Amino acid sequence: MHPLLKEHFLKALDIYTQGVHYETLLEAKKEYFTITGQANDDDDDFEARMNSFNEWYVLQFISMRGTRTVISDYLINNPVDDFLAKSLSGVNYSLFEYVGKNFRGFDTLYDMLHDKKITLPKGESLPSIIKDDIFVGRVLTYENQNYLMQGLCVIPKDVRGILKKECKKVRKLKNPGEELKFLLKIESFKTKWIRYGHVDATKIFKFS
Repeated sequence: MHPLLKEHFLKALDIYTQGVHYETLLEAKKEYFTITGQANDDDDDFEARMNSFNEWYVLQFISMRGTRTVISDYLINNPVDDFLAKSLSGVNYSLFEYVGKNFRGFDTLYDMLHDKKITLPKGESLPSIIKDDIFVGRVLTYENQNYLMQGLCVIPKDVRGILKKECKKVRKLKNPGEELKFLLKIESFKTKWIRYGHVDATKIFKFS
């Protein structure tokens, strides 16, 4: 991630997980893990899930006691230039497929929910994904460069067709709130699939 994005994200995370903000953190944890399923520290994807929570908490969560996200509040109290503020406030939370490198050697993602391709900067280290992996994650855009964040929820490839169909339905709604619910539901299905590993993923990833 771009050093400035990383610096302010981590600073916001540090400030808003302690002191007067600790109650808000607890509220967010309860909400997130109630929706997506509990995280156990012996799960293979525990670190990725905690990263996902941190990103959701800072960039997307709005407390019942407030009207702003953590990052919006942070930017009011810690002014940065407009381009950086816009980048930190404009996270693209979506369902992605890593399609590999394009002909110019750039790592490329297909944003399945918004039906567009996204290229990442050369030399940017990717989280642990391989070609054709499907995952729920977040991208920040700054200075015309796209940066994939660390909190990935990798989805079994067997359900790609199911998810592609559902993405079309959700995309037609043009409703960010519905997109958020859809993506968190996918994360909850992934947790369920891990807990019931013997069950075929297509039997778990059901949206109706």
